[in-house]
Amino acid sequence: MPIVFCEEVLAKQPARTGAYFWLKVEKVDLGTTQVRAAIARAVKIDPELVSCAGNRDRHGRCIQWFSVPEAPLEHPGPLRRAGVAGKMRVLELTQSHKPVTPDTIERLRWRCTLKGGRAEEGYQRAKAIMDRLRHVGVPNYLPENPGDDGTHSHWGNELLRGGRLPKSVAANVGAGRCLRAIQAALFDHHLGSRVADGLLDRVLLGDLLRSVSGGDELISDVARAQKRSDTWEAVVLGPLFGSGMAPVSGEADTREAATLADAGLSPAQVQQLHGARRAMRVQPAKALVDLDGEDLVVQCEFPEEAAITVLLDELIKPAVQEEA
Repeated sequence: MPIVFCEEVLAKQPARTGAYFWLKVEKVDLGTTQVRAAIARAVKIDPELVSCAGNRDRHGRCIQWFSVPEAPLEHPGPLRRAGVAGKMRVLELTQSHKPVTPDTIERLRWRCTLKGGRAEEGYQRAKAIMDRLRHVGVPNYLPENPGDDGTHSHWGNELLRGGRLPKSVAANVGAGRCLRAIQAALFDHHLGSRVADGLLDRVLLGDLLRSVSGGDELISDVARAQKRSDTWEAVVLGPLFGSGMAPVSGEADTREAATLADAGLSPAQVQQLHGARRAMRVQPAKALVDLDGEDLVVQCEFPEEAAITVLLDELIKPAVQEEA
C-alpha cells in the first residue's frame, strides 16, 4: 500500500474575523468523523456543529480544514488542544464569516510514496505514464465506498426497478446509500466504456462541454470542441443519471442510452435520482515524479472531487502487466 499524504488547498484564505472558527488540522491514520468528534469534545458541543469539506481517507497523513460556530463556545482556547491519542494536532486557528464547505476547497495536494518503486526502471516508466496523463487526463471515476463490494449498487438497481430492500440491508445500509451507489456505478460504467473505446480525451457529437469559466455547451462542431478539450480549456461531462440532468444529443445520447440498457434500466426509472453532470477526466496539475532512495515519490494536485487511487492504479498497473 502506498504511503499517502493529502492537503486541502483553500480556494480563498479566511478573513481572520467572523462568526466561525476555522481549524487547520493534521491527522494521521484517523477518520474525518473521529476528528469532528474530537473537536466537539474539546469545546463541549454537538459534533454536528463541526463542519468540513468532506471525508478524507483515514489511512495516511492529511491536512484538513474544519470549522465551528462561535456562538455556542464559552472560549475558543480548548480548540487548539483538540486531539486523539497523538494522531491529530491543530496547526492553525483562525476565523471567517462562513463555515467550511466543499466550495471552500479548490483542490487537493497529494504526495504518494511507492515503496520499492524504483526497481525495474520504475522511475522511467512512471515518469512516462505521468507525462501521458498530463496530456490525456485521468478517468474521473467516483471514489469507492469502503466496504462495498458492489452489493449496494445491486440493491440500488432493485429499488429503481420498484423492488424493496431486505430488512438487513435497509437497517444497515439504507435506501439512500444504495441509490447513490447505483448512480455512481452507472457513471463509472459509462466512463469505462469510453476509456475502453479510446474516447476518454475525444469529443463526440452531442457531448456536453464545460469550460473552465463554468459555461456549458452542447457540441455541434466537434473539431472546434476538440481543440478546446485538447488544451484543457473545457472538459466533457458524463452522466450522473437522474432528474434535472442536462441532456445530450447525437452519439453522446446513444452511448448514455446504452449505459442504462446495460443495467436493465429505463430513463423513467432513473428519474428517482437527483441528476447532475460530472467531468469525465481530470488533469494532474503540478505533477512530479521523483526518487527517495529505492522508493518512488509522486506529487500532484487534483480537483477535490477526484480520486487519487485512479492515478496510482495507472502508475502501478503497467508493472503488474509486464510481470504477468
